Amino acid sequence: MLKIQAYFGIHKPKDISDADLARKRLIFDEFFYLQLGRLFQMLEGLGTQIEKNGLLDKYKRPENNTVCTEEWSCLTKKVLDLLPYTLTPGQQQAISEIIWDLKRPVPMNRLLQGDVGCGKTIVAFLACMEVIGSGYQAAFMVPTELLAIQHYEHLLALLENLDEVKPTVALLTGSTPLKQSRIIRNGIQTGEISMVIGTHSLIAESVEFSALRIAVVDEQHRFGVIQRGRFNSKITDLPPGRIPVQTYTIEGSDKGFEDVYKMMMDELKDGGKVYLVYPIIELSEQLPQLRAASADLEVISDRFPGYNCGLLHGRMKSDEKEETLGKFRTGELHILLATQVIEIGVDVPDASMMVVMNSERFGMAQLHQLRGRVGRGTRQSKCILIASTVTGLNRLKILEQSSDGFHLANMDLLLRGPGDLLGKKQSGHLPEFPITRLEVDGDILQDAHVAAL
Repeated sequence: MLKIQAYFGIHKPKDISDADLARKRLIFDEFFYLQLGRLFQMLEGLGTQIEKNGLLDKYKRPENNTVCTEEWSCLTKKVLDLLPYTLTPGQQQAISEIIWDLKRPVPMNRLLQGDVGCGKTIVAFLACMEVIGSGYQAAFMVPTELLAIQHYEHLLALLENLDEVKPTVALLTGSTPLKQSRIIRNGIQTGEISMVIGTHSLIAESVEFSALRIAVVDEQHRFGVIQRGRFNSKITDLPPGRIPVQTYTIEGSDKGFEDVYKMMMDELKDGGKVYLVYPIIELSEQLPQLRAASADLEVISDRFPGYNCGLLHGRMKSDEKEETLGKFRTGELHILLATQVIEIGVDVPDASMMVVMNSERFGMAQLHQLRGRVGRGTRQSKCILIASTVTGLNRLKILEQSSDGFHLANMDLLLRGPGDLLGKKQSGHLPEFPITRLEVDGDILQDAHVAAL
């Protein structure tokens, strides 16, 4: 359909199919110019037309955009051999495409997208190893100190068995003592430190890198657009052995709570561990209907005699959080009452049940992230969403029916709107896309991408 026909068709359609065709044509145009703009941004850094044509040609044949493991650096190959498992096909594809990108003459800007627990972190680690193996530096930024420590310890444990000179990895967060922070910043500046894992501290002006070649922003949705700027592959398969979590939505009535407590007791007797997640730490006069983590500690302790309860929230000091989490991991604590501080990256493989209080207060993607904290071991795990309102209960049913993060993100998109794709706006509709609805028009975006190429 011609553009002029589309304008007539959208305002005065002959029939419904005429209106639909017109709408699709106008949406295609909006997406086409967006894609074209992105391609021009990407090609800007290249000097000659031959280079530009060569790169575009490679992007037109994405099946060639991978490198076989023989072409990886020695360090990446050795770290790959040290893994106690083999990569899934999705992980293998993603890391191959990333390493292909790293060998290109234009800056890589990729979104490594994957569901909760599908192994994105190891893909990012391997990409960092490739860069370090070529003599450059890597930075790995995460939203919480707890996650930074966990990644740091995970990577050190992985590199421990390396039989050659190990890359120097440092941890830099807001809690790093001043003297140590100064030594680390100096090591980053001289190039002595190959990789640094940390929080917002990594983008402070006082941190200067000698030869930074890759910056990984983990859980990037937790950072602002500008924060990400200061510093698109897709994994869909879960590692083998992951058992889907059974999800239940329950009304927060007296009977509902009795049912939940009985399920918790059965789980504890069977040797399981339970997370209880709360929307707030302390009771609030403004929100009397909300259960609070610290206030419930005594209630839950009395309810489950013979089982130890612990408390974990964002106001605790970093070492207190680590200590509590450590006790939960070793089995000294059986029930952990926490706020959404556990949403990101907390890994206790034998935690087998999660109960979310006032779950209507959480976003759908957030609940899916929380649910990802259980089901990491070999036990069949359960997630119970307690809702205080009937309308809340209906929305949560979607989580009961789906464990697919992409589907849930799509539902979230339907409910909340897509935000601003190219600029700095964080939420709401797209003013430059007056007709397009991302949740239903994604296929046209793909067609426009191909046409722009």
